[in-house]
Amino acid sequence: MQTSLSKRFTMVAAASAAMLLAACGGGGGDSSSTPSSTTTISGKAVDFYLSGATVSFLDCKDSAGKALTTTTSSTGDFTFPANCTKSALSVSGGTDIGTGLPFNGVMQAPAVDYRAGVTPMITPLSTLVAQLGADQAAALATKLGLSGKDLLNADPLTDADVLKAAVVVQQLVEQISKTLQGVATGAGGTLSADAAAAAAAKAVASVISSASGTVNLTSTNTVSDAIKASVKNAQSSLPSTLQGSIDTVAANVAALATPLVSKQVGDVSTALGTIKLGGNASATVSALKGNGALNALKDSSQSTLSTTLASSTSASVLTNGSNAGNLATLGNAVATGSADDVQTAAGNVQGLDSGKLATVVDKVTLKDYVQASNVLINGQPATLGDQMTTTGGLSDIKVTINEIGAPFGTAASDVRLGLHYSYKGNTVDVIFEKVSLVFSGGNLVSATLPANTSYSFVVTGAMPASATLTNGSADSLSSGNGQFTLPYAAILNKVKNSGMLTSAQLAAVTPSAPGTVDVAFAVAGVDGSAVKLGIGTGTAAKYTGNVTVQTSGSQISGYGLKSTITMN
Repeated sequence: MQTSLSKRFTMVAAASAAMLLAACGGGGGDSSSTPSSTTTISGKAVDFYLSGATVSFLDCKDSAGKALTTTTSSTGDFTFPANCTKSALSVSGGTDIGTGLPFNGVMQAPAVDYRAGVTPMITPLSTLVAQLGADQAAALATKLGLSGKDLLNADPLTDADVLKAAVVVQQLVEQISKTLQGVATGAGGTLSADAAAAAAAKAVASVISSASGTVNLTSTNTVSDAIKASVKNAQSSLPSTLQGSIDTVAANVAALATPLVSKQVGDVSTALGTIKLGGNASATVSALKGNGALNALKDSSQSTLSTTLASSTSASVLTNGSNAGNLATLGNAVATGSADDVQTAAGNVQGLDSGKLATVVDKVTLKDYVQASNVLINGQPATLGDQMTTTGGLSDIKVTINEIGAPFGTAASDVRLGLHYSYKGNTVDVIFEKVSLVFSGGNLVSATLPANTSYSFVVTGAMPASATLTNGSADSLSSGNGQFTLPYAAILNKVKNSGMLTSAQLAAVTPSAPGTVDVAFAVAGVDGSAVKLGIGTGTAAKYTGNVTVQTSGSQISGYGLKSTITMN
């Protein structure tokens, strides 16, 4: 059982002719607040709902002194044991209905008076409350940007803001927990999943609580502080070779792991976008899957990269105060670089485990992806990157794309495409529900926006507008040399032809020189599956970032490109 950081309440046994009553009370149980044995109190276990998870009532014991347990239903529901009305709770195991994956974390809820008619929630957010105390729940909600939300009783599947915060918090705790376990392994010891989760949850709760204003869970500062605190929290459980230099170890672990953990958590947050709830939990989950919004979450949940990276270090590496800079460079290479970048950065750190490092390199190496290269903006060559330049307004962007391996699996190479740009305070977001790509020998042969394809757009800013329309006739989005055209001009024409914008509105959203325009696009399978997009070839290739595009009626989350284009 993981270390409980909330106050354990003393069991008071009372004789009864029928049964032994386990009265869980921290301040001398008020019998007037204790429901009768016929009163049913129900709760829920939620990351997304956890099916088949084990709920432990930590302060309510059976005759053998073991914590009472129960199992959640397919929608995360569970029932409290009779006469157990005030107990710290924990949940583990089961299946997350959002990802369909086993739940490998540990969540908690503090010991408070649980009453019939109010459904308590064991969530990543209640886990944070359990670390700080129930009296800190309101302050914690404010720091998370959830002012006025009840972190102990709000069902995340009925509150979009709470759901997003819960999922992001869980991934932050989970990735730090995995890192801690890797640190212990690399130093020749072990750290249980429960102990790692407890140390990570306590650290995240503390960092959020001490933040000035609303905390950004994906910022490198937040992540770094939480990793340092978690290492110190786990000090007594780490190998003795690390304990004597715990401040140095904490700094080095944070330098190494922060880039990767921050990226993984950031990708999850970006992919979720602004969650729109469906009519019920099932509809919400189905929509998120179809949008591709859960792919980053599944990748993060299944990833062992942070564990492997941390386990490649040794006690001698982590206790050396001069290693922080080189470890940070290595961490950045793993998070955003190529396999070649990782090997180069690792060469500057003496004492790494070569076998574990080889596994890291293999995990970073791209295998099945769509390769983007050779950008033309307005017919002029440009270097693909976060900053690009062109002459004149933005009329079109062409990118050469190739098929490396099997990025579409056995499915057809059809994708959903989202396009976004921001210009002079106005933004335009467009989603095409189907673009058909045809490759031959890995080279793009054609890209077509088929007739009768649904597309939606939203314009925000001084002149807002939105609509969902249907493509009247097929449009070609490719040239004869394997280049894919991001159809900015076509978008404006379609918006113009829809009659939704006036001439003045069109002029306001038409990029012209001089000026800058922020552009982005995202791709995903038509069924919501991930289509990985990368830059480069072989061990020099690296994945692009996660991008989400949303309109009033649709959302797409997937791999994509972002850039600020300066128009001269």
